[in-house]
Amino acid sequence: MNATEPTASGEPAPLDPGRRWHLAQDPYEEALTAFEFAVLQAQRGFERFAVQAMHVAGDFDLAFNEVVALHVVRMQERPKDTATIAQLTNRDDLPNLQYNLRKLVSMGLLERTKSGTSSVFAVTPAGREVTDRYAALRHQVLASNLVELADVTVKLQHAIRSMHILTGLYEAASRDLATINPAVMFTDDGAAPDAPASTPKRSAEARSRD
Repeated sequence: MNATEPTASGEPAPLDPGRRWHLAQDPYEEALTAFEFAVLQAQRGFERFAVQAMHVAGDFDLAFNEVVALHVVRMQERPKDTATIAQLTNRDDLPNLQYNLRKLVSMGLLERTKSGTSSVFAVTPAGREVTDRYAALRHQVLASNLVELADVTVKLQHAIRSMHILTGLYEAASRDLATINPAVMFTDDGAAPDAPASTPKRSAEARSRD
């Protein structure tokens, strides 16, 4: 879904009737929806690049979250604990992050040491070598192309600030969801239809007879 260009006053343009759908009931929602789609598309492109670049750099079969964790651990050349890595990447799936880190340790790319009562992670020589190669590939096939874009540094800085603001708005909206009672919000006279009746779960005894 493409956003319409803003008017001369800076306000969103009127809705395009051919693009209107359930997530965009006014020009602001249309712009937000277009932003969400752009984020999804950029994220998928970033994921494919990161995974493939790591494979070329060292023939490692890593998932995207593992590639990110490896680079974040090396960031600023200092060890980090799991909580810091989770905070930097805005992750709350700590069991999955811990699995990612254990895999990187088992592959010899990270090492784990104790710091007080916590474990901290640092890159190994092998991890440093492969991240250096990744950085060289990234510069050659991706970053070097940015110089062709006009005012790219300023545009990226504006995008970063906007993304930080929107991240905060999404976090606040997620907290607000906890205060909503769907049984009250989605009444029979509301916009949302009644939820379909759930299928009763079969007992373990019934499943064991199959």
